[in-house]
Amino acid sequence: MLGSLSLTKIEPKSNPNKKINAREVNIMQKFSAKNRKTAIFWHMKGKFHQKHGFTMIEIMVVIVIIGVLAGVGTPKLFDYTERVKEKADLMKLYYLRDALNRALIENENALYNNPSSISSKSLNDALKSNLGVDLFIIEMRPDLPMNVQHNHESINKNSQMSKLVGNTGTWYDALNEAGFEGVADIIALRNGTVKGSLSKDGETYRAYSYTDINGKSQNRTTPKKPIFISYLLNHGKDLSKMNASLQGGNVTNYRLKVSIQWSGRDEHSQSVEVALIPASAIMWENGKGGALRSDYGVCFSTYGDAGCADYNY
Repeated sequence: MLGSLSLTKIEPKSNPNKKINAREVNIMQKFSAKNRKTAIFWHMKGKFHQKHGFTMIEIMVVIVIIGVLAGVGTPKLFDYTERVKEKADLMKLYYLRDALNRALIENENALYNNPSSISSKSLNDALKSNLGVDLFIIEMRPDLPMNVQHNHESINKNSQMSKLVGNTGTWYDALNEAGFEGVADIIALRNGTVKGSLSKDGETYRAYSYTDINGKSQNRTTPKKPIFISYLLNHGKDLSKMNASLQGGNVTNYRLKVSIQWSGRDEHSQSVEVALIPASAIMWENGKGGALRSDYGVCFSTYGDAGCADYNY
């Protein structure tokens, strides 16, 4: 220890067990015994100054490693984030199913309590069919906001089932309870239940005008509060990979029906299932269905994975 050294006379070679260089000897000779702490400080400082920093090659290696990790990790992080968002969107279908089923628990005829002119028999026949009741349509494309429709010739031509919603009753209440605010108002406007303009914003929805590929002016209506958060259900899939024949000849928008069906197509089940159904697809038949399945494996059917077993894009 430095405390055992004489600061008045130090010979570098007098103690073979101490490796003290000439610079250290000079430093310690400058201080008297009462300044030993300062001497120790200068001694240690000299030691620290002898350390080397990173070389340029070491820094470049670290940068390359970070770049490789970022290149591998970023896509996986995006995939994980999108899958989580799609799972959240799937839950909205369960919320709608549960809202309708609660209404059925309170009143087994609840689904027939609606403001439309659709007869109970017609509604029941649709609910137990392999297609289900096509309550409304969502259409997506990469360059525009999602659009809510009541029907479309490429997927459910002339369907009047959207009139079940109206502006009151079981269907209307279930949509709002499940987080589909704005949808009912858009449907009522589009199917003529209420009067208004598709080119103007409403209280719960926004209106957009655009020119289609044929040069014709069109309008899109979307809820002010987004009903879905994933990229898929807001902008659709890659249209260049789409089989147009399976989409009713559609080449510009990807359309899906929000469909409701008696569970297992059993009218005595007193419960329903909900799914997002593409054109030319069934909701449930022989233990499987053709509901939308995402590229990340999320099946948009409350039947579970079997509800997407026959999905085709």
